[in-house]
Amino acid sequence: MDVHPPQSMGQEDVPLWIVDQAHPAPQGLEATSASAHFAESEGDFYPGRRAPAPQAWCEWLGQALAALPGLSGARVLRGDFAVADRDPRRLAPVQRIPHFDDSNPQVYAAIHYLCDAPHGGTSFHRHRATGFERITPARAPLWRQALATDAARHGMPEATYHAADTATFTRIGTAELRYNRLVVYPANCLHCGDIGPSWQSGTRLTITALLHIP
Repeated sequence: MDVHPPQSMGQEDVPLWIVDQAHPAPQGLEATSASAHFAESEGDFYPGRRAPAPQAWCEWLGQALAALPGLSGARVLRGDFAVADRDPRRLAPVQRIPHFDDSNPQVYAAIHYLCDAPHGGTSFHRHRATGFERITPARAPLWRQALATDAARHGMPEATYHAADTATFTRIGTAELRYNRLVVYPANCLHCGDIGPSWQSGTRLTITALLHIP
């Protein structure tokens, strides 16, 4: 594993961990995904299909995180193969802007890239009107109100995957996509996948996970 020094993004010092050559057998994970049952789930805002990740991968992730400063003792809550392939015309408005996964500050997110260019990675953002880069439980009501204000002021976001800066968000950092790269960040930070037109291929394979850090 090639562990990069932790990064700190934005005004709220959002941490980002990146590990290259992360898994010892990424091709084996690809092979396993080929026989997995992928499906969209009702109520899941992920813009594509998921399938449960192997338990062995979840165990490997817990061991890999122990090598990253600040992430020791992490417990994997869930892990899924994920393919972002939803037609942007089918995206709900909330799927067209940066989002957060969980407001609990002890929950972190991980993405393991099992694809390569022309797919994009993951970007992190600040909400212009509020200055929020993370959504905590205390901020959640203000966040919902701010989104309603954005819609009234700027209109609904276009039916496309979010990209770069907009009237409502500015980018504070990016984890570029590289095959067999693992990225970890707080689940309450505003982020989005750099999907772009590559959704059409149906080959943006990743494994996503949520973790609890005591």
